[in-house]
Amino acid sequence: MMEASIPGWVGPTIAISLVVIALAAVAIGTVTVAANWTARRKLGELGRRLEGIRAEAERVLETIRELTETGADEARHYLAASKSIRRDLELGVERVKSRLADLDALYEVVHEEVEDTALDVAARVRAVRQGASVVGKLRRWMVRGRR
Repeated sequence: MMEASIPGWVGPTIAISLVVIALAAVAIGTVTVAANWTARRKLGELGRRLEGIRAEAERVLETIRELTETGADEARHYLAASKSIRRDLELGVERVKSRLADLDALYEVVHEEVEDTALDVAARVRAVRQGASVVGKLRRWMVRGRR
């Protein structure tokens, strides 16, 4: 049988390959550790920023709650004022209607009185004219009778 002979360059090539593989593994490990360290540092920064954002969000929400409560109080006050004004306005309208009805009734009474008075004056003027006419006739008759 023939024995296979291994050339002399194979051993050193395998050794160099193993060193390269080992260096690659070390490089991968180093990069992994560096990436892990950077990720942890970035996550810490992100956590601090998120904490700041959370605190600011809480302040904003508290301000919104206060504004909402203030707005609700203002709305209640405006509603109460509106109801009061509406009630006063309705009472005022009722009073005006009542006064207008009274004024209308007074107008009717005054109108009737003025009509009656005008008719009375007209009747008296007619009576005076007739009386003056009678007096004139008597005077003419008396004047004729004297002649």
